[in-house]
Amino acid sequence: MDKRKLLTYGLLGLCALATILGLIQLFKGPNTATAKADKPGLEIPKMGKSGIAVVYIYGDIYVERQSSVFPGFMEGADSIVDRLRKLGKNPNVKAVVLRINSPGGSTGASQEIYEEVKKLRAKNIKVIVSMGDVGASGAYYISCPADKIIANPSTITGSIGVIFNFGNMEELFKKIGVKFEVVKSGNNKDIGAFWRAPRAEERKLLQGMIDNTYEQFVNAVAEGRKMPVEKVKELADGSIFTGEQALKLGLVDQLGNFPDAIQEAGRMAGLGDDPYIIKDYSSAEKIWEMFGRKFDEGSLNKLVEKTSTRLAYILE
Repeated sequence: MDKRKLLTYGLLGLCALATILGLIQLFKGPNTATAKADKPGLEIPKMGKSGIAVVYIYGDIYVERQSSVFPGFMEGADSIVDRLRKLGKNPNVKAVVLRINSPGGSTGASQEIYEEVKKLRAKNIKVIVSMGDVGASGAYYISCPADKIIANPSTITGSIGVIFNFGNMEELFKKIGVKFEVVKSGNNKDIGAFWRAPRAEERKLLQGMIDNTYEQFVNAVAEGRKMPVEKVKELADGSIFTGEQALKLGLVDQLGNFPDAIQEAGRMAGLGDDPYIIKDYSSAEKIWEMFGRKFDEGSLNKLVEKTSTRLAYILE
């Protein structure tokens, strides 16, 4: 091997070693008691300083799913719940702002986050919801137990209800001569099968399940918004509302944007109009900083538009 190749391989080896050491230090995280920002825009939480935290909930809400951006990593309600639990254990966190831009998702995943929001409030941590373009269905479900819900005048919210749908391709299969042979352990094991129409008893079973889940949703709204169940049911037919309409109906508390929510969180937590924002740095945020970019909501929005993922939590 000539000297030029040897030198090249040696430099590549040193670069690889430096990268590995840098990643180890990056994911290990700074000592928050003594660390200082080493580049503009990198804010490191200081031990003992009270403030508020921001949790972004973007996109469809499901329990957990494979990240479409970083294969092998997961994103979803589990990651959000884990983030909320960590914030709940931090004595410096006096309030949490949930920045929501989501049309909803599965009921189970929404209930996972809903319960964790209630636990934060039980610890006397103020929770303020800030809705962006949309905060509907399951996203409204998780907003209900918050101390205050703030929406833009044109935010799409509401959609209180439950739906279960499946295809029925029986007539198509008859035309093309396709038949499905089914061996099952019980009469309802293939409920919702797309190759045939549902039987009457199956419809009754599914409707009972939907009705029960609907009652859970209605009760959550009634409890969180301090509204009579009968009043909630008048609104809970799946209808969507603008933020302005929702304010008149009592589904949100205030019209305003994200900075307004930050300011309100500071006031409610007794931290003033310009509260310190605690950044607990998810792994995704660390990678974002590693490439020399300040992690902020604007940057996140650009990536979310391209990838339809909640990038702030995919590596938790």
